[in-house]
Amino acid sequence: MGLIGKLFGGGNNVNIEEEIEKKGFSTSDCSFDCDSCHSKFPSSVSVEEKDQLWNSTKEYGLHIVVASGKTDWPHDACLTDGTVGNAVAGWAGLSNSKYPELGASSTIKVTMSSLGSEELHTNEEYILQRRGDILILPFFIWIKNVSAKEVGALLNEMMPKLIECRDKKLAPPSKLDNFDDVTIEADGFQSYIFLCSHKTRDKRCGVTAPLMKREMEIYLRDLGLYRDISDHRPDGVKVAYINHVGGHKYTANVLMYSKTGKNIWLARCRPQNVRPIIDECILADGKVWPDKVRILQKFDPIEW
Repeated sequence: MGLIGKLFGGGNNVNIEEEIEKKGFSTSDCSFDCDSCHSKFPSSVSVEEKDQLWNSTKEYGLHIVVASGKTDWPHDACLTDGTVGNAVAGWAGLSNSKYPELGASSTIKVTMSSLGSEELHTNEEYILQRRGDILILPFFIWIKNVSAKEVGALLNEMMPKLIECRDKKLAPPSKLDNFDDVTIEADGFQSYIFLCSHKTRDKRCGVTAPLMKREMEIYLRDLGLYRDISDHRPDGVKVAYINHVGGHKYTANVLMYSKTGKNIWLARCRPQNVRPIIDECILADGKVWPDKVRILQKFDPIEW
């Protein structure tokens, strides 16, 4: 892999392998040739192969994932007034750069996800998305049963507490004053893998994400790490769909978070890449391929 990505577009001499190592990651020599793959993308799926992927998206310090139980969303997934997703996106817009303690970037990313709960089938407020659950990464914290009306006040109170708990190695609070109905839970999984399935934005994502997810879950079952919606055993790896993250022409985009603090964003991934991704990025904790990396970030490890 020594020759891959030596030159970064625009004539700037950048050794991507050295940049990867500076960020605390290592490179892998895996060929991505997995004969046990069960599926392939249809020939109709076109992928931009020539662009340089390295640093093709911006760093961020916080990712809030809203559990919607859906696999596709309107073109602007967070636009619907009165919903938790809309409220979280509005709070994020006002809070970008407000928390420099998050790390190299204090930008806040918000996405809808296929993550869900029983309430999404039985509770009318959940069904209408006026109330819901949100996952805060890289903190691996769930805030559950939050009303869209109280999102802003709750997150304003919660964020300083999370940062303090992270820095002082304290357990996060299970409740907050003035938010009696809201519960806070530490997430028990070791890693999350997110795939864009937003076919309303780009049909390719609606085709590629299910194939990638299926292949990942087959292999995770073999490893004893697969977790379905009702399986909350600790130390598993959860695969879920999210809405538009940018770079559809580089499908499939794969975003990964580990409790060890590593955040890996790969692109141009295919089903035959799944086993190397899980073996190297998840289980080997951060080995990557220079020609498939969009960004790498390293956050403080989470101990809860």
